[in-house]
Amino acid sequence: MLNFLLVGAGQLGSRHLQALALSDFSDVSIQVVDPSSEALLIVQERWRQVVKSPRIKSIEFLADFSGVKRDIDFCIIATNANCRLQVLKALLSHARVRQLVLEKVLFQSVEQLDDASQLLLSVGTQAWVNCPRRMFPIYLTLRNRLIDEQKFNLQVQGSNWGLACNAIHFIDLWAMLSGQQSYMLDTSGLDDTIVGSKRSGYKEVTGTLRGGSGARVFSLTSFTATDPVPLSILIETERFVIDVSEASGECSFRTKESGAREIIPFSVLYQSQLSHRVGRQLLAGENSSCELTSFSESASLHAPFLQEMLEFFRKQDGHAYTLCPIT
Repeated sequence: MLNFLLVGAGQLGSRHLQALALSDFSDVSIQVVDPSSEALLIVQERWRQVVKSPRIKSIEFLADFSGVKRDIDFCIIATNANCRLQVLKALLSHARVRQLVLEKVLFQSVEQLDDASQLLLSVGTQAWVNCPRRMFPIYLTLRNRLIDEQKFNLQVQGSNWGLACNAIHFIDLWAMLSGQQSYMLDTSGLDDTIVGSKRSGYKEVTGTLRGGSGARVFSLTSFTATDPVPLSILIETERFVIDVSEASGECSFRTKESGAREIIPFSVLYQSQLSHRVGRQLLAGENSSCELTSFSESASLHAPFLQEMLEFFRKQDGHAYTLCPIT
């Protein structure tokens, strides 16, 4: 029997749980923890809505860690960033966790990243970060096709897509496809006006974030528009131009020299289709690994982003932030 734990039963956490319901590679016991009674009611309703694998033997919904088992094989922490380090410390002081998946943005400062890294190392927990585009077949295909390219330019743009909250998804995608893990970030293209996030207590930005290393670069643009403009993803290398539309499920792959164009249809995978696959890869595979970003790699991608965004918020907002107000 494998013990699964989900911490955080909000919008995203409930989708993780719906995926865990599909776990069929072992007998599984699931526990869900959230201090909000309202969140627990919602997640229980979503649990009832899905077809479950017969390998799911039990599920419990708990308000705190006191009733959580002492040995956890697979845990997902899907809380907001502002409490994630506190939750991680509380969990690892209570239970031994073999495999852990953390939501992003991971934490709100480089210091918190370092604290978490040292803690995970000290207890021997293997951790991963949920940037799920690494699991999409279309991006795995592109990574294989672009592996020999020396120049790489990723451009993402669209309206109102939550640049502060979601930039790390595309920085991670850039790292995956370009093979580059270190970069410098430029916030000078961001608009001066800081806006409230749809999540209470957090901030959002518009404008353009630019970054990269040498010939491998990216630019991420979010703008305000009355009529929504779907997200577009453009990749250019020395030999290819690739246009990815996740909204329409179509990838255009053009070879510059010949002009030949290939249209590749694909499906966007939702969280409710993924989390059980991560569990299977980590627990039923031979090498205890998965397609998600390792904690160490993601921490190296988060660090310059958090540092530069924190400086931007301090400068533009006139507030002495010690933590980056994003989640």
